[in-house]
Amino acid sequence: MRKEVIVGASVATVATVVVAGVLLARWKKRDERRWRQTQRILRRFARDCATPVPKLWHVAFDLVSDMQTSLSDQSQTDFVMLPSYTSSLPNGNEEGLYYGVNLREDNFLLLSARLRGKHEPITDLQREEVDIPTEVISGSLKELFDFIALKLAVFISTKTKTDPIAPKGKLGFTVSFPLLEGPAAAATSKNVIRWKSFSVNDAVGKELAHEVNEALGKHGIDLRVSALVDATLGDLAGGRYYNRESVAAVTLGLATNAVYVESAQLSPNAGESKLGEMVIDMQWGNFNTPHLPITEFDTALDSESSNPGCRMFEKLIGGIYLGEVVRRVLLKMARETAIFGESVPAKLKTPYTLRSPDMAAMHQDTSENRDAVHEKLLEVFGKSPDYIILYDI
Repeated sequence: MRKEVIVGASVATVATVVVAGVLLARWKKRDERRWRQTQRILRRFARDCATPVPKLWHVAFDLVSDMQTSLSDQSQTDFVMLPSYTSSLPNGNEEGLYYGVNLREDNFLLLSARLRGKHEPITDLQREEVDIPTEVISGSLKELFDFIALKLAVFISTKTKTDPIAPKGKLGFTVSFPLLEGPAAAATSKNVIRWKSFSVNDAVGKELAHEVNEALGKHGIDLRVSALVDATLGDLAGGRYYNRESVAAVTLGLATNAVYVESAQLSPNAGESKLGEMVIDMQWGNFNTPHLPITEFDTALDSESSNPGCRMFEKLIGGIYLGEVVRRVLLKMARETAIFGESVPAKLKTPYTLRSPDMAAMHQDTSENRDAVHEKLLEVFGKSPDYIILYDI
């Protein structure tokens, strides 16, 4: 828990300081008043992002308290963890050629790999990333799964010539945004998906696995999906293939989530399940506590988002938001200290123009004149300083 908060806060802080530092060097001698104001902005930002050990303990205690409340009575908390069942987790003895799909918000990943059992390494790994056309994203669920099945059929055709798939084999299907599961879903193979920003509008209440299987049959693919699960649960399954003692998985990417193995007796949603353990999908992007290091820029980002007040933890450490936090810091400095000149670049005013990969590229620039920083700022905002020198703040 401590590492995730530190990573999110420190990456945004350090990247902002690096980018701001190279921009501000040229202005220091020209205008001392602006320079001092810039320092104040940076120092306040760094102070508000700080995660001293006592604060981290408070965050950890609050998270554990919310977890316990969610397990005992979900009506008493907004932090709702979702139970799954572990009967299909690998045990390390699986063998054969397996296929998988990871559905993301505007693309999906097709995978194939050979498992050799007895905890042997995975071999023959192949992957292909496919962008989802805009008309499919805005269309129906049937159109989405039909498009995925079509691309999967082409992907599989390159393998079946020499290594046919097993009849009625299983297809792994993970989703990189929140899934809503429950006892009814487990009993009837239903999964109700709660789309975060994907706009397939008839997903809620659908039997997603059934819809996928219909599309697979239409395209002659002799594979079947038994359930759609969160991608982090898929990571846990991968860990279980190698080590039966794996009990948790954490995703730190564009979004964030965590899953862990829990005793079924501790969950009120376990019903009459005879399984000794369950997988708990924490959905910890929804976690919130007054002890989180929330800055004025995080507050503004949240208030202007499509889900104000929701998924605060994810908005602090999710990669999709880190570049936007840096952009907001730079925009404040551009307006108050003119680090980009007397006029603020139009693109600097546009939300999410600065992406986390851009931020990372600038943060990794170790050249004497910060050439990569100069090039990236010019590329993203259409404007950068006339010259860049290294300056340590």
